[in-house]
Amino acid sequence: MDWTCATAAAWFAVPVQDDWPVLVAVPVAWVGAAGAHRLYERRHVGPGTEEYHRILRACLAAMAALAALCALAARNDRLVRGVLLAVPTAAVGSLVARKALRALQARNPGWATRSALLVGSSIQCSAMAEILRRERSALRAVAALEVAGPGQAPLPTQGMAGMNGATAANGAAGAQEASMPPTPPPNPLDPLIIGTLTAHGGPADAEQVATALQVTGCEVVVLMPGPHLGAAALSGLGWRLASVGVDILVAPFLSEIAPARLAVRRDGGVPLFHIRAPRVSRGAQIPKELGERVMAALGLVLLAPIFLAVSLAILLGDGRPIYFRQVRVGLRGEHFVLYKFRTMATNAAAAKPELAHLNVNADGLLFKARRDPRVTKVGAVLRRYSLDELPQLLNVVRGDMALVGPRPPLPEEAAKYSAEVRRRLLVKPGLTGLWQVSGRSDLAWADAVRLDLGYVENWSLGLDAEILLRTGSAVVKGKGAY
Repeated sequence: MDWTCATAAAWFAVPVQDDWPVLVAVPVAWVGAAGAHRLYERRHVGPGTEEYHRILRACLAAMAALAALCALAARNDRLVRGVLLAVPTAAVGSLVARKALRALQARNPGWATRSALLVGSSIQCSAMAEILRRERSALRAVAALEVAGPGQAPLPTQGMAGMNGATAANGAAGAQEASMPPTPPPNPLDPLIIGTLTAHGGPADAEQVATALQVTGCEVVVLMPGPHLGAAALSGLGWRLASVGVDILVAPFLSEIAPARLAVRRDGGVPLFHIRAPRVSRGAQIPKELGERVMAALGLVLLAPIFLAVSLAILLGDGRPIYFRQVRVGLRGEHFVLYKFRTMATNAAAAKPELAHLNVNADGLLFKARRDPRVTKVGAVLRRYSLDELPQLLNVVRGDMALVGPRPPLPEEAAKYSAEVRRRLLVKPGLTGLWQVSGRSDLAWADAVRLDLGYVENWSLGLDAEILLRTGSAVVKGKGAY
């Protein structure tokens, strides 16, 4: 894949036939740099930004090496320029190919994943398994070792007695315990609990984890915080697994905190996690606000023909008014008027109480109906492709909203917010956001809140760019748009 991308990039950048050595040198250098930066290790293929960082570093290394070679050996400035163009082009091609690989992995959860053994309490293992499923991780939790609580008798790991050869002294007890069924997980999707650790945090725990990995064939062990995670256990497990190619991962259980906010620092010789505070100050948001206002203004100009076509469709299909205005709650609780294309009948507000039985978000503060009779025929099409949201570009230009942010709530919704949920109002509401690219109206209220709070806590320009890139796909698919 990388060789093909690099060959095509070299042919594009250096088309002259007498420069044929470059057509070989660029693919060799690119594949070599990718290999040196461990891009072909399976653990670096999958969701996450680590793969992208390695591609960038490999690109810079290959560019430096080839440019120096062409400048010193060939003494050809034209070749240097060609190489400086070919290598980044190859990197972009590899990035697109890996993006396609991720899309295939997302559609086939069992494909290109690594089996993981979870070690922690039953609650921790269940939560971690859910996080891995929800985030479409390259790890698939297939088994778990539960940590025994105070006064809890350890459960032997299934299959270990036969592998280790039970002695005559404990054979009867071992056979009796081995016949015990594994503790049934509360969720059928949870990993199978195959045994219980004594939670001493010593070499015995390390040996039990290593044996469980052999029994299950897992490629990764994920350790959750607890008394089993002692220095002796980690050291022993590291030595025990050094030669079998199994990765040891330690979960700090900061799953809702973006990696960009985490850093490892040493204090007194002790490694500690440093968690950067959320960037919600007005000063930190200035580059975002200026950039989004300019983009929104350009969008209004470029999308003027679509505005005209949609306005005519509403006017001919259902008459006036064309636009819908509604008071929403914005930054720090301030009210503003939100603009949308009208998609409902003019008496929609009066008919809402009669449709309470159609609400699919009864668990939260939102009202959403899959087949709302108030939606017009033209409005159904506009909602399907989110065209009704386009007038909110005007709100972005005015500074009431952002291109990316939490969903703008109604005043009656915001009045019922708890102190935690009110943190959604620390940033401007957005035309799109994590809630839109993750399912929109199909999301439960709790999931929508979790996504919005996660955005507020972990905001960065990179996160905004990722959401904008995912918005196009979400709009085309139309999932949750009703």
